Amino acid sequence: MTVPNARTPATALAGAGTSAPPSATDARGRRHAVLEAMAGRYRVVPVVITLVLIWGFFAAQNGDFLGNRNLTNLLVQIVVTATIALGIVFVLLMAEIDLSVAANSGACATLTAILVVNHGWPSGLGIAAGIAAGAAIGVVQGGVVTQFGVPSFVVTLGSQLILLGAILQLLPGGTGQVSLFGTGIADISGTYLAPAVGWIVALAAVAVFVLLQLGAARDARRRGLATGGPLAVLGPAIIVAVVTVAVVAMLNSYLGVPLPVVILFALLALASYVTTQTRFGLHLYAVGGNPDAARRAGIRVDRLKMVAFMLAGAFAALGGILAASRVLGVSSSSGQGTILLEAIAAAVIGGTSLFGGKGSVWDALLGALVIGSLANGLDLIGAETVVKYVAEGAILVLAATVDAILTRGSIFARGGK
Repeated sequence: MTVPNARTPATALAGAGTSAPPSATDARGRRHAVLEAMAGRYRVVPVVITLVLIWGFFAAQNGDFLGNRNLTNLLVQIVVTATIALGIVFVLLMAEIDLSVAANSGACATLTAILVVNHGWPSGLGIAAGIAAGAAIGVVQGGVVTQFGVPSFVVTLGSQLILLGAILQLLPGGTGQVSLFGTGIADISGTYLAPAVGWIVALAAVAVFVLLQLGAARDARRRGLATGGPLAVLGPAIIVAVVTVAVVAMLNSYLGVPLPVVILFALLALASYVTTQTRFGLHLYAVGGNPDAARRAGIRVDRLKMVAFMLAGAFAALGGILAASRVLGVSSSSGQGTILLEAIAAAVIGGTSLFGGKGSVWDALLGALVIGSLANGLDLIGAETVVKYVAEGAILVLAATVDAILTRGSIFARGGK
């Protein structure tokens, strides 16, 4: 008589050797889920936690850190970094890098200043010319990268040196400076919105965010992806509304909403729409995630890369012009210092992957807030410059390490390793 489903000891041992214990399988599944979440939709969580810790530390060290005057200055200070970092995000999404953005910003700001001050161009036309020059520089760099196969870090590093030389060539005597005092460019950083206008801008910002969320949810449903229901739209909208009201109330209690901050958020909203709800944005992520598969799917990879470099150049130029507006001029030091490190660090710290295909334009803002808050707080407590350099460098290395762990860990989890 036989017993149904009975197994001999040899069979049992063979089975035990060919299948993983349920506990191991469950643990691997949980690890896979955590890595996927941290590499995807929850990638912003560590950044927000870091920002809260930085603010808490400096608030405890100096009560003025959270004052309306200092926070207003902080927001104005990060505009340049965030604007340049926004352009870097586009390049990083393609798994490329642009090391010339700082020099590009200085060269284009110098060109704009000379056209406006020395040649009498209207400020608006001079700004447009500077941004166009930055975009053209990006197109040339993208062309060299895509057509000749030269690594982007080599092309842009060489471009950096060329552009630094161009700044010296453009300036009077090679070491002079051009003052923007009394020009329309100088008025950009010195303009603050009236309280009523600030509230109108806040309402518009929340409305735009809700529209972007609804559009993203609609696109997800069209592609058959999970949307998370109404809470996925309502939850973030409430958070953004509360934060926006708090920020505008704080800014209005001092001088009002600074015009550069409005410009930055308008650019972020436009870039968010382009990257999340247009075919260009979809192709951008596809190329960054797997360029070979994107090319086989008929996506024009080389053209997309050139557009990404063009955008990086344009945003770098605008960032340089905003920086010149803030310091009321340009000089031989324009585009130098720590701006390159801070812009790249802002994009990476904010959550944009160095390996391509992952990230958001809002990462530029979050990362710039982290870098700016750290620098602002250290200055407020009187820390030495060496401490500032070490802290910023350490955070960048940490962010890059976390990016590598999440990216590779997510791939290993999907492969079942």
